[in-house]
Amino acid sequence: MATTRSQRSRRAASALVLLALVMAGCGYRPARFSDQPPVTRAGDDKPIPRPEARTFIKELYQADVYVRRELVGGLDLRRTPRALDVNSLDEVPHSSWFPPPTDSHHPLSDYDRDGPPRPPFTRSDEAASSGMEDVQVIVDARGLTYELQADVPGHPGMRTGAAAIASRLVHALGYRTAEVHIIRSREGERVAAMRWPVGVDLGPTYIGDTRSDDPNDQLPHLRRRTLRALPMVTGWLAMKRLRPRNLRDVYVGVTGRGHVQHLVVGLDGALGVDDYLDEREWVEDPDRQDSNFFLRAFSLGLSPKPPGVQPEKPDPAVGLMNAIVLEDHADPSPPFEPLDYQLPGDAYWAAKRIAAIDRATIAAAIQAAQLQPLAENWLFQILMLRRTKVITLGFEQCTPCEVVTIEPPRDQHDARLVLANLAVQEGIHSAAAVQYQVQYFDDDGDLVAPTRRLLSPGALVLVPLPESLNGEDYVVVRVGAQHGKATPRAFEAHLKPADGTYRLLGVRH
Repeated sequence: MATTRSQRSRRAASALVLLALVMAGCGYRPARFSDQPPVTRAGDDKPIPRPEARTFIKELYQADVYVRRELVGGLDLRRTPRALDVNSLDEVPHSSWFPPPTDSHHPLSDYDRDGPPRPPFTRSDEAASSGMEDVQVIVDARGLTYELQADVPGHPGMRTGAAAIASRLVHALGYRTAEVHIIRSREGERVAAMRWPVGVDLGPTYIGDTRSDDPNDQLPHLRRRTLRALPMVTGWLAMKRLRPRNLRDVYVGVTGRGHVQHLVVGLDGALGVDDYLDEREWVEDPDRQDSNFFLRAFSLGLSPKPPGVQPEKPDPAVGLMNAIVLEDHADPSPPFEPLDYQLPGDAYWAAKRIAAIDRATIAAAIQAAQLQPLAENWLFQILMLRRTKVITLGFEQCTPCEVVTIEPPRDQHDARLVLANLAVQEGIHSAAAVQYQVQYFDDDGDLVAPTRRLLSPGALVLVPLPESLNGEDYVVVRVGAQHGKATPRAFEAHLKPADGTYRLLGVRH
């Protein structure tokens, strides 16, 4: 059937409307921050009745992560929403999930809350509530409960050392975790004593949704940066598995006046311990098969069994890890759904937290494991190398800049926004190789000043704030740092002109 001129006109008009809508959707529309101080505490510790312990059913959990997650993720075409547990400075405030160390310069100073168990110990007949296997429950002289875990036979210090070191580093990052101490059992055996439970154990944390019986738990867990960023931590600590038992809820305080806290516990598989145990299990499996699928297929399954070679390690007390951050570490198993929602800003935040852990803190965490000097030195070197690689991964996803100050105008010079490039501070990028593009917008996303290109001789970046911006009610300064061919997500500083200078309202990465 022939198309009439009026039909063609209507189609052309519809196409123009559609094109206009698409172009409008591609425009830049910045967020707008209110003129309020940043939130420093989430306030999710209000008194509530004690919730019921969650019953963990392995089959339902596997169906959830392997079936429901795949279907929902494949059919959901919406843009990944930003994390909700952040304040206007793009930081995670103090909460039941994340209590930053009280002393940022000495993040392990508040690690010991109860300390190691005090003798005499009494063995308890109760099962371990943490979900860890092959542990012994004891009660110390104060009536506090601890779970004791021994080392793998023939590898003294490997599993216990990993638990003690990883728990301290996770605590230094700001996560809630159970403290672990190296002690001797009544039989004289070296064991890791984990203080657990620190309250009433409510079972594994449900990742897919909030707790319906906890009025304080208001934010969807998949929109929590603390969870989205955890794979960056497992990547650093060579933790192959992030099991449901590793994330747990506890009720702390007097019944009826307490609240729920969320902890990361049971880190005995970190530092390559799980990698070593898996490799050794494969070597000792009499039915092991060659990993080459085509060889097995063309030989009809009759290819010779691969030789069983025990994995080599520099010391019995260390796991199977090196400076290479494997995909299994950055994407732990079983599937961890918050990783599907990780945005560049989440990865950058985790990298920034890891970068704040200095050499002294890492050394102190390793020394707490009470290993021999060879194992201590090896672990320190490997953790430092992995630290650099994980930080680089996070810093290359966003422009790694933080606001230092805002200099008011003086001596006939414009006001300046002073930024610190953390990648240059860490020595990851050379200052001479970084170029900055600065754009100035109002809150409608319209350019209000010419774009500028800057170079900086060091880690500090001085961004001019032209006098013409004083006439605006709200200013967004976008700074994009280009390093080589990489063009990471731009940094935004939201400013309000006031009294001849500017006030910082918020930032976004």
